[in-house]
Amino acid sequence: MMPDPVAIVSAGVALASAAGTGVQAWYQRRQVLWDQRKEKGSLSGNVEEIIVDLNEAVRKLGCIRKDFENEVQRNKMKAPSETYSEWVRSVVEIDKQVAEKRVIYDGRRKEEAFFRSSSYEDFRKAFKKMYDKVKSLGEESNQLVDKMFVDLSPKPIVNKDGLDNNFVAHEKQIKEILDLLGSSKVKKIGILGTAGIGKTTIMHNLNKHEEVAKTFEIVIWLEVSTEGSRKNMTKEHLLQAIVERLELNIRGSSKADEITSSNAHEVAERILMELQGKKFLLLLDDVKEPLNLSKIGIPESNNGSKIVLTTRLHRVCRPMVERIIKVTYISLDEAWKMFQDVLKSSGVLEDPEIRKIAWRVCNECSGLPLLIQKVASTFKFKDNRTAWRDGLNNWRKWPEKDREGIKEVYNLLKFCYDDLDDEQRQKCFLYGALYPEGHGINADYLLECWAAENLLGDDDSITTESLKCGHHVLSHLKYVSLLENGESENQVTMHKFIRHLALYIAEDVPDCKYMVETSKGLREPPKVESWTEKNRISFGDNKLKQLPASPNCSKLSTLFLQKNSSLEKIPPTFFENMTELRVLDVSHTGIKGLPSSLSFSKGLKVLYLNNCTNLVELPSHVVAALTHLEALDIVGSGVNAIPSQIEELTELRRLRVSFSKSGNENATQEVNFNHKIISKLSRLEELVIDVKSPENWSNDVVENIINEVATLQEFKSLKFCFSDKVVDVIEVFGSQNLRIRVPDATILLSFIKGSLWINVHDIENFEFYIGCKKLEHPQLPNFHEYVKYVKYCEIEGRNFPILEVLAEAAAFELVDNDNIKQLSDSELTNMKGIQSCLIEGCDAIETIVGTSNSVVLPSLEHLFIKNLPKLGSILKGPLQPGSLTKLKTLVLTGCQTLVKVFPPGSIQYLCEIQCLEIKKCDEIEELISESDACENLRVLPKLKKMVLQDMRKLRCICAIETLEWPSLEELKIINCPGLSILPGFA
Repeated sequence: MMPDPVAIVSAGVALASAAGTGVQAWYQRRQVLWDQRKEKGSLSGNVEEIIVDLNEAVRKLGCIRKDFENEVQRNKMKAPSETYSEWVRSVVEIDKQVAEKRVIYDGRRKEEAFFRSSSYEDFRKAFKKMYDKVKSLGEESNQLVDKMFVDLSPKPIVNKDGLDNNFVAHEKQIKEILDLLGSSKVKKIGILGTAGIGKTTIMHNLNKHEEVAKTFEIVIWLEVSTEGSRKNMTKEHLLQAIVERLELNIRGSSKADEITSSNAHEVAERILMELQGKKFLLLLDDVKEPLNLSKIGIPESNNGSKIVLTTRLHRVCRPMVERIIKVTYISLDEAWKMFQDVLKSSGVLEDPEIRKIAWRVCNECSGLPLLIQKVASTFKFKDNRTAWRDGLNNWRKWPEKDREGIKEVYNLLKFCYDDLDDEQRQKCFLYGALYPEGHGINADYLLECWAAENLLGDDDSITTESLKCGHHVLSHLKYVSLLENGESENQVTMHKFIRHLALYIAEDVPDCKYMVETSKGLREPPKVESWTEKNRISFGDNKLKQLPASPNCSKLSTLFLQKNSSLEKIPPTFFENMTELRVLDVSHTGIKGLPSSLSFSKGLKVLYLNNCTNLVELPSHVVAALTHLEALDIVGSGVNAIPSQIEELTELRRLRVSFSKSGNENATQEVNFNHKIISKLSRLEELVIDVKSPENWSNDVVENIINEVATLQEFKSLKFCFSDKVVDVIEVFGSQNLRIRVPDATILLSFIKGSLWINVHDIENFEFYIGCKKLEHPQLPNFHEYVKYVKYCEIEGRNFPILEVLAEAAAFELVDNDNIKQLSDSELTNMKGIQSCLIEGCDAIETIVGTSNSVVLPSLEHLFIKNLPKLGSILKGPLQPGSLTKLKTLVLTGCQTLVKVFPPGSIQYLCEIQCLEIKKCDEIEELISESDACENLRVLPKLKKMVLQDMRKLRCICAIETLEWPSLEELKIINCPGLSILPGFA
């Protein structure tokens, strides 16, 4: 007989309860240790009989003592009480007395006159007294169970040093964590953020929070690593800390007898026993490496216990927790409250002038809690206005990293940089400091600059492979919080203080001779003498109106001049000495042309001219000289098509251009996009077209462009950028993986026929989206399982996907098409490889599979039919043998005119169906006809799941109640008021 599951659960609960109540539970599992009712109320006058009773009582008492000792041994982490110890001493003493008295008695009883002497009576009284003592100790044992151990339970919470302010920063994150601590769905929570951001402060506030104290029996705080270390503390050290927190009475818990590798496993087991059944909160602060919690005795509990850890490393956080809370810089309002909290005891803020200066000092701290704490503590002792003004002026002069209040924070963040432990990542991070403070950094531009500056490997080309490496570096810098996500999807930002850190560090790096003067309102550039030895210069986001005539910058490789809108002209000889220049950004400036001296920068690889609205053409002689240029951006400039001059750029890999009307607002003709230039750029990998005038955009333009890129051997990506969205038209992954979004099927065919692919059969993986303006993403369940996929949407006219594409596809979606009434015979014949199919929102469809003389859909396993208002039947006419024989899933939803699910005679072909779901199909009255069931009582023999929902007219599944479904495991019937007949289930 199978065991009762309820009994099993009950038994499990009982065992868990027993583990939680310790010795009390042990006692309850036994009978009463000393049953007074079984002991004699009075003893015989015969000494021999008294001795027999005494021996039995001593034996019983010895058994009780042995049981107690076993329980003490099982609870090595608990201290035996003095009451228990005294009882044991008494038992040992009486046992010794009885044994000694017996030896004397056995010697005397051999004497002839002994039984008539007074000594015999003395022995009788002595043995009787011993019996009474043994009986008394036995009775005491019944009350001893609750007194065996001293309650040495540690305090639920032990306050940690280091939190001496009352203001609570990051209240939103603390509330979110408290909510998760009360949730049954999340056991492990990670707090992620850069150094000094306030992660440990959040832990302090959790540790002392009254809600935490009410929720958990004990809170365990572990400092997992030390400041400046790249690794966690040793397992033995962490075990020692837990033992001390739990106040466990075990060997190895004292500092004189440290835990070692030889006894670590035993200690972990004892910690596990102690925590098993307890509702605990484990706080792990500053985790540097993934930590195996079972190695330090932490159980996997289902009783509401939680684990919260802090780390600045995403790679550590991700595998250890179920929910990540990202801690960011605090708002100016929060920062000001925190600043005031530190200063309030000094009373200096009562002076309005000092208060105004204090606010400005606080604003310079950039929302970094550790910095706010240190700086406020420094300014706290300035007691007059002059001292505060001097302090503010000095504060604004940094980067002096040794300034009071800064050094500790600098060292902490410098460690984050050192911990990158990779020169490539470090150099990429330092390069990010060139961008203006507080501005988003376009991730694509950043990666291109890294590649051009040879920061991504030995090859300084801006290839797809080098950019892939750059993405890994970028992700890592975000994971360790040295970069953050920006406002848009393709932006990153560098926090003000992190940026200052990078500039500090760059001063000591030989390869980083930076001059960075950004966002300072400069109208004139710094003196030309200061440019000489620099290899990277950034004057972005200023008000520059002029530049020096010909600065001596023979080592300069990057020059940022972007966002100087007043800069209208670059001196003719400006670039003559910039022969090593690789990256030039003059975007968002007022320049009207490029000077001829730019041709001296023959090694230039990246040129950004985007949003230079006054720039209407590129000088041919300059462009012709830039033979190594690999990335060019002229989006938003006065150049509104592909300039003819760029056909000279044979190394160009990435091109961004605009497509818009001419200056005549009334122009109706399409602009000549000059698309034929594209095919001449043999190295081109990416083309981004910014569409400013969608009304001038047509399928012909799209087809022309696609035909051109189809001939390029190295081409990877085509994007169209509209005002409301970006469309990835072509994406190539690896050598044989292709994703295309086109408005028309003929364009898809044109690309395939005109490209290196030539034949769809040669493409290993593809996703084709045809006419999908709104629903751009796959809707098929388990879409990822299919490597060849086609989605066909709203297209005027039939214009069905090319048959050779269908012949290769494994998954197909037909969505929101109002022209197709049914799949034609030729289409169905070419869909032999389709395994999963979704048809949804097609208002004209009347049937899915019409009459066919061929085998149709022989590989189809999953069919989803949704919201087809005119669907009258799924199948029309007889099926040829082999059709639909692999169908396992059939889902029908919102087909309001469908009357028959299975037309007569069709169900015999559908013996593989395992899942049948029908919802909101109001006209269906019966699922399986009586005639089909009469011929075979085991229709749908493999059916495991059936769901029927919101079907008003459904009256029966099948009129024959003896119909058998031996495989059925799940039956759901929801809101089917007329359903009254169910078949019998075997």
